[in-house]
Amino acid sequence: MQECPEILGISLILLVSAIVLSSGLTFSLIKLSRLKKIYDYPNGRKIHRRPTPFLGGAAIFAAFWIIFSLIGVYCREAMFGGEQFFLAFLLTSTLIFITGLIDDFFDLRFYIKLLAQIAAALILIAFDFHIINLYVPFWRSFELGWAAYPVTILWVVLLTNGINLIDGMDGLASLVGITICIGLLIISSFLDILLIFVIAVILAGCLIGFLIYNKPPAKIYLGDSGALFMGFVFAVAAIVCPIKSFTAVSMFVPLVAVGLPLLEIVTTVVRRIWSGKKIYQPDTRHIFHYLMNFGYSEKSILLILGTISLAFNAFIPALFIFDRRQVFSIFVLFLISLFILFFILKLVKGAERT
Repeated sequence: MQECPEILGISLILLVSAIVLSSGLTFSLIKLSRLKKIYDYPNGRKIHRRPTPFLGGAAIFAAFWIIFSLIGVYCREAMFGGEQFFLAFLLTSTLIFITGLIDDFFDLRFYIKLLAQIAAALILIAFDFHIINLYVPFWRSFELGWAAYPVTILWVVLLTNGINLIDGMDGLASLVGITICIGLLIISSFLDILLIFVIAVILAGCLIGFLIYNKPPAKIYLGDSGALFMGFVFAVAAIVCPIKSFTAVSMFVPLVAVGLPLLEIVTTVVRRIWSGKKIYQPDTRHIFHYLMNFGYSEKSILLILGTISLAFNAFIPALFIFDRRQVFSIFVLFLISLFILFFILKLVKGAERT
């Protein structure tokens, strides 16, 4: 990374600062929530058994933007698009965070959250940040033209909700988020994108600081505000990659980094359509639910799904180093194996119930 190279030297300071600030804010919000009795209460769909604070997203959002703003003052090149990107990112991520926070308190209807996410995508497009090309594995890349706008909107909506789908068990979303940040660090190193490096380091630190209190048994939850904010940051990072680097791989590797949330999205949509349910209707049939039904402890499930998420990252350097078609072939086999595994888990558990 030639731009502002001294940032690489202070990356550890960035990481530690994010951990300390996020941890301190999370601890303060736990105390405030207990004082004001701001809790997420158990119900038939949630697996926790006692009232738990849910304002963890506020700690992550605040810690991220405090440090990201300071590093932007120190090194303008880290902002990629300068003030234009900073403003677009701040406006849109704040919109997503506030929407999630309101949902945490008042349980918004699905279409209201969807409209907010579409609005965030349109703001990014208005600032000229959108997906330009689409790469189809085993084939070639395409310039999207006018289709770039609906594709960008779809991408933002999918990724923003991806983390939220797996945020149903203590520590899971935080841990998967950290593994995705590791993937983004690998991508930023190969594609020489300083902005992605900065975002990944800061967000990883924020999530590590939060995970201290979110690991089983969790003392606080992300809430929709944190899960949606995290997913949106990953969506923005995946949009920046192909804008900043015009290689075919740059259009595909962000999808690999967020492999587990995307896998959850696909399986959830297919399952709900197959069963005749609305795709936004909550249920207790996510991947971690099946593993829990088989008797795995929460710590074991974290280890299993965290390892799977890290396994996706192993394909990122392989795409840059080895023959791309061969790596894609292995990647497809890996995905098919996961689909088959989860499908077998579903069938076996269904047979036990009958």
